[in-house]
Amino acid sequence: MTPPRTTTPTQNQNYKRKYLPEDADQAIVQTPYGRGLVVRTRRADNIKEIQLLEWESFAKKVSSPPPEPFMLYTPVEYPSVTPHIGDDVICQYGRGRITAISIVDMSPDKENKDCDKNSNTNTSSNDNGATPTQSPLKSSEPPQKSKPTPNQKPILKYTIALTSWRLSQTRKPIHVHLITPPPRVVRKHTLNEMDAHSRVSFAQHQKSRANAQFSKQKDYALALITYAGAVDAVRNVQHDHSSNNYVRADLVVVMVTCSNNAGMCCVHLKKWEEGRKFAQNALILLDALYQKRGRNIHGILNGEGLIDAKLFGEWRVKSYFIVGRCCLEKGEEDVASGVLKKGLAVGKVYLEEMGTEGCKCKSNLEKASYKSLLGQVKEIRKL
Repeated sequence: MTPPRTTTPTQNQNYKRKYLPEDADQAIVQTPYGRGLVVRTRRADNIKEIQLLEWESFAKKVSSPPPEPFMLYTPVEYPSVTPHIGDDVICQYGRGRITAISIVDMSPDKENKDCDKNSNTNTSSNDNGATPTQSPLKSSEPPQKSKPTPNQKPILKYTIALTSWRLSQTRKPIHVHLITPPPRVVRKHTLNEMDAHSRVSFAQHQKSRANAQFSKQKDYALALITYAGAVDAVRNVQHDHSSNNYVRADLVVVMVTCSNNAGMCCVHLKKWEEGRKFAQNALILLDALYQKRGRNIHGILNGEGLIDAKLFGEWRVKSYFIVGRCCLEKGEEDVASGVLKKGLAVGKVYLEEMGTEGCKCKSNLEKASYKSLLGQVKEIRKL
């Protein structure tokens, strides 16, 4: 009689075997030895290779703990760790991220209120067309309240923003609400594993962090690292099925704004050459967008409030200002003079379009752009 298959952890052995691909969505499970990551599942025998993530706490009890990683090979389907807001999960609708967790109210009072509401709205009329004064569904006896058991767990509802599939021609995620079965937590994708949409979303999150570091904390060194990380995340993005026009529009915005803001950080830190490169990168992107005016991406940006005075006025003047300032500080006065003149010319074009003191501005967006451009032109003239 063959002995039963055990689930004892085993030290990772260096032996030759056929390579098996890792699971695309690696679940994080709760094992007897702490949290574990299901690296791969062997189809031939359904054995799961689990890397124990909390083995150190158990290894302290051993006189000579083995080196990492420590693996567990088992056919047992261990439960998922408890999901929390922000976790990546897998559910019956695909992969997503938990955005909210709430407790479902299953109290008897709520059920009776719902029943009363339904009974009031579903009254019927008699043969003469009159409506009864009392619904036959109502009971004269008061509802009996059930006492909750001490060990009863609350029923949770998970709100999940799906990332594995999306509606076309929109950037809004699809949300699902699950009660049972609960979603399974999985490892977050690395940057190399992300699709185009996920990379842009990651860069937008990095931009938000960097904005706070720049404006509130005045930590220009840390903000530069974060802005540069956002730019690097989408610099060589490979467009795929998730890259609709909205994703491409968001990509342009995050690349231009993060490049310009990184350039401003370099100005504060007196990193002149690095700042010039960031601003020049923004100018290249804006020039490419300018050549495609009237097309899909330009139309999406305009429709969302990014008017031409902001796209090709404010953002370009800001880039010219950074390049000119960096060139001046490096002693390249001729180059700086030519760049700053271009910035002034661009600013004047859009200021003239909006009239003296913004008299031709038709919206608050145009008024805001006029005020910003006026300030930028003054800063260039000071140089």
